[in-house]
Amino acid sequence: MMREAVPDEPQTWEALPPMLRESWRRSSGYLKDPGHASPPIDLSESDLPGARREHPLSAAMPVFDRLLIQPARDAGLIVAVGDAQGRLLWVDGDRPTLRRAESQGFQAGANWSERAIGTSAPGTALASGRAVKVDQEQHFAVAAHRFSCSAAPVHCPHTGGLLGMVDITGGREAVATHSLPLVVAAIAAAQGELRSTAAGQGLPRLITLGQESPSLARGPASWRLSPRHADLLVLLGWETGGPRGRAEAGMNAAQLAEDLFGEPGHEVALRAEVNRLRRVLTQVPAPEPGLTLLSRPYRLSQPLPLDAVDVYEALRRGDRATALDLYAGDLLPRSQSPGITRIRWELSAMLREAVLQDGSPLEICRYLQLPEAGGDEAALREALRLLPPDSPERALLVARSAT
Repeated sequence: MMREAVPDEPQTWEALPPMLRESWRRSSGYLKDPGHASPPIDLSESDLPGARREHPLSAAMPVFDRLLIQPARDAGLIVAVGDAQGRLLWVDGDRPTLRRAESQGFQAGANWSERAIGTSAPGTALASGRAVKVDQEQHFAVAAHRFSCSAAPVHCPHTGGLLGMVDITGGREAVATHSLPLVVAAIAAAQGELRSTAAGQGLPRLITLGQESPSLARGPASWRLSPRHADLLVLLGWETGGPRGRAEAGMNAAQLAEDLFGEPGHEVALRAEVNRLRRVLTQVPAPEPGLTLLSRPYRLSQPLPLDAVDVYEALRRGDRATALDLYAGDLLPRSQSPGITRIRWELSAMLREAVLQDGSPLEICRYLQLPEAGGDEAALREALRLLPPDSPERALLVARSAT
């Protein structure tokens, strides 16, 4: 009979399903004392209302309440909805189970990522990007052994970016055959709600990463942009939202023309492109007052949602997993504008540095899948150094290095 898995005895980890075995390997690098680990409280009671209000999944909570929370109360279970960092934003369901869970730190505001508390359904769903169930002693930290849980990640229906996760926790019913399909079905319904809600709200989003044909998109609708207009919007959007960004940021005509055309003296051509872009923006529906391009200096009337800025913001927060989710490739790969070339290199370098300095083996492997990382020998060596000898990812990288 196979022994039960024990955190400080790696030879026993074969008792775990492969997905949880990989999670335990990661967790062993995060938690030095799983017998006494407890989840940190990242959001205080005063922080929670704002965090909930600003999170995209707030729009889907009525769906989760109807499909998961209300049935959970009758089954003695609780439901948690959290963000992409593993912080639980909403925890609701059966009251006695809630009280028992809170005594173990499973409560709104707590961080249940793998880095914080090791293997758990919420944290492992986020780390792996897959639906997962974790039975009592399959948790890496002893504090979580009283409960079983099933969870799945939630992705933005428009961008594919990771929004967070949904989890069912309680007794063995939480890992029953029907539990995980129920979570996945509720997430699918919630994504439909997010898709329809976002279609009529907010400014359009500028999609540029890995895109040979850049566009503005809002919900299911999109508006194709000429390469030059996409360059202009990225230059101005990055000026506002990038590393040097300021709300009042702007660029004078000479500065913007040189970034766009590569040499001074093209201010007349710039003004013509700006006027054409203004006409394009008037044809893109947006809530009042809409997006306009202002002059003296050239700037956008309000911050434009831009995928490149979203990657930068994720990296600034230390959220490498979300940055990798959002980073679909080089910024405007066909553009030869000097300003775009500079931002393209800057964003790519920030991602590489963040992943190589602080990334997990899985994150480094994800980075190596990018076309721009095809010849990155330093990243390949770092991944091989960190991956366990029997890791399937390691075998693939060894084969790659031999070709």
